[in-house]
Amino acid sequence: MMSEYAMERIGEVELLSALSLVKKGKVYDLASVLSKDMPQGGVDTFHRFSLTQHHLPNALINPDYKGFDFAMDVVTCCPHLGTHIDALIHVQNSGMIYGGEHMRAAFGVDGWKKHGMETVPPIIGRGVLIDMAAFYGLDVIEDGFEITAGDLEAALDRQGLSLQKGDVVLVRTGKYAEFLAGDENYFARQPGVGPDGARWLHKQGMAVLGTDTTSTEPAPFPDGMNTTHCAMLVESGVHILEIMDLDKIAADKAYEFLFIALPLKIAGATGSWLRPVALV
Repeated sequence: MMSEYAMERIGEVELLSALSLVKKGKVYDLASVLSKDMPQGGVDTFHRFSLTQHHLPNALINPDYKGFDFAMDVVTCCPHLGTHIDALIHVQNSGMIYGGEHMRAAFGVDGWKKHGMETVPPIIGRGVLIDMAAFYGLDVIEDGFEITAGDLEAALDRQGLSLQKGDVVLVRTGKYAEFLAGDENYFARQPGVGPDGARWLHKQGMAVLGTDTTSTEPAPFPDGMNTTHCAMLVESGVHILEIMDLDKIAADKAYEFLFIALPLKIAGATGSWLRPVALV
């Protein structure tokens, strides 16, 4: 039986309730900067970031040039670098995709014919930050550590929050500081939310799961047959947001907020760069 598409949990009631959370008018930018200096992972998986000047203004060459002019550039980069969202088609489990079909039925010469980024709606709803690094009393959780359902529940209880239908849940590990430092090892090993923890969040009403890591779950994967990515993208219809800057909002203990993120509608794509914000 196919699980509901989790974004459908954010209805009119949930949206209006989330809008009422804005009291101070403060905006937190949760996105990373895309650049050649950011950690980019292994070239066998991640196409490197490049910004190429495609058209240069004539005045750069001729200082006496008069009249209208413009600049144009070309960006090439894997959409899973920097702050991004995973489309449901991003992951397959034993050849199966979300909805219970084999991936062969969804693949075409121009990209994926089902569950591509063009199908993902704007994400606007109640955001909840679970600061797991603070819960453990750490600046950053150690690599390979698995965050369990019990840990998530206890951290929420300490923060005085409970989850609601349609929540965008953001889990902070403290790992983002290594991304900011340009550490290429950022992609190699990660702490993260285990599959059972992610399934527990989904059962509490979660619509979207985000983290400050590149893998969401512990990496390298402890069990390749039971991963958080499969539990969310394939089993549950839950989009994953990764490499998010959650440090500033955590420092202010802003645990509940209006969350807004607008994915790019790229036909057939497995992911999209994202500019998420939190408003309090």
